[in-house]
Amino acid sequence: MAHICQCLSRLLTFRRDFPVTIAGNNRKTGQELVEEVVSLAHGLLQLGVTPGDVVAISAYNSDLYLEWLLAIAFVGGIAAPLNYRWSFEEAKLAMKAVKPVMLVIDESCYSWYFKFQQNDVPFLKWHVLLDSPSSDFTNKWNVLTPGILKRHHVKPLEFNYSWAPEGAVIICFTSGTTGKPKGVTISHEALIIQSLAKIAIVGYSEDDVYLHTAPLCHIGGLSSAMAMLMVGGCHVFMPKFDAELAVGDIERYNVTSIITVPAIMTSLISIVRRKETWKGGETVKKILNGGGSLSFELIKDTHIFFHKAKLISAYGMTEACSSLTFLTLYDPMQKTISHPFQTYGEEESKHLIHQPQGVCVGKAAPHVELKICKDGDTGRILTRGPHLMLRYWDQTLTNTSNQRSEVWFDTGDIGLMDCHGNLWLLGRTNGRIKSGGENIYPEEVEAILLEHPGIARVVIVGIPDARFTEMVAACIQPRENWQWLEHSTSNEEFHLSRKNLQQYCLENNLSRFKIPKIFIEWRKPFPLTTTGKIRRDQVRKEVLSEIQSLHSNL
Repeated sequence: MAHICQCLSRLLTFRRDFPVTIAGNNRKTGQELVEEVVSLAHGLLQLGVTPGDVVAISAYNSDLYLEWLLAIAFVGGIAAPLNYRWSFEEAKLAMKAVKPVMLVIDESCYSWYFKFQQNDVPFLKWHVLLDSPSSDFTNKWNVLTPGILKRHHVKPLEFNYSWAPEGAVIICFTSGTTGKPKGVTISHEALIIQSLAKIAIVGYSEDDVYLHTAPLCHIGGLSSAMAMLMVGGCHVFMPKFDAELAVGDIERYNVTSIITVPAIMTSLISIVRRKETWKGGETVKKILNGGGSLSFELIKDTHIFFHKAKLISAYGMTEACSSLTFLTLYDPMQKTISHPFQTYGEEESKHLIHQPQGVCVGKAAPHVELKICKDGDTGRILTRGPHLMLRYWDQTLTNTSNQRSEVWFDTGDIGLMDCHGNLWLLGRTNGRIKSGGENIYPEEVEAILLEHPGIARVVIVGIPDARFTEMVAACIQPRENWQWLEHSTSNEEFHLSRKNLQQYCLENNLSRFKIPKIFIEWRKPFPLTTTGKIRRDQVRKEVLSEIQSLHSNL
């Protein structure tokens, strides 16, 4: 039976004396990491943690965080990583949903932790502080520390780990672009299968030095960390993503592998572009992007500043334990750049006549089965297989393991499959705009506008309209040296206006009813979820507020 702690015996043998974690000035070899995990697991057992118990953890990325995830799994517990960026109310809702017996925290969540009263969390038996506890903590709670739990060193090391019911190991909360995050129950099997796919496709190995740019409370960060544990690579931790710190760590530790989302990649390149010398372009060999597509300009910039790196983009979701498909955007061995926004060529068009334009997200991973539930030529994207979640935590288990492999899961996305097996993503079913009886997917319009040389970022939203139900609005951020002129009719170089952008959409074969009627220059960062996804609901609220403000000033 699969168990994520099966990686420990491998680390103890062939990575015994090699560094496998670096966190600030702390370095640990394979043997030291395994000893810490087993010692902590023994402490949890002595304390009374039993298989199936939920242990919540809310902290910055660190070697201690990784050790806790493994130790919780070792004793058959279920780890519930909470997002340290949450408000008190969000943390309280998540805690009430999963009812952990233990809460492990560090300084990242002091702001909401101190607001908890005993009756808010009656199910909590133990509180653990990864930092040194202050009197504020010891006066309010009976606080433990990792040092107390690890006081008994276990020799010889025995890997007699346990399993939780259903083989559950992680409750990972969705980032939730709208509404409340849901607790997704992930199994050992799903996490290991996903990690093996990443090892095969990205090419991770024991020689990799992997920088943790994504938080360990998200499935992308978790599954990539698991892949690196399985191959025995070296983990470099920084508490939370900071572009300058990340660039420094890449050079300092000769980092070979990173994962990004578009916002992270934009920030990294912005810092690197200003450096007089840049060593990271020689060491970074693998970049895995998720959480949204990279624009063609960003792909080209990545090729320039990370010229030895293979750039792969992944499409996935928490419920599928991360990545469903992979697409190689740049391969230094082939010296070619792929274009994820291109329209279909002549050969494809013979089979896919008049298909909407979308974003190509590549082919399914070897363990993933996909199909399109068609409504015409496009339809809802469905998936099934061992990578799927067991269930949402608050749902009753209704299917056995074998039945889960047979049930199709609706991703909530709309797309199509071309004749080469590539999946093309058109948008979210819950994000589509209904205008004049026609369905419009924001991602489709964004893909066209992102091709314009003067646009750095764009978000499409629908706003209420008495005549058409909804109207398409585009919020754009011009590139450096480009100027937005609201009422200009000129086509001068480096000028953007409503008229010339609408003309650009027409010239690039976007149907007239999909062309934005309103363009707004967005002068601040777009609101993002903690995984870097656009908060369309928030953008839409701000657009409506601005339009109402303009009307009231007329």
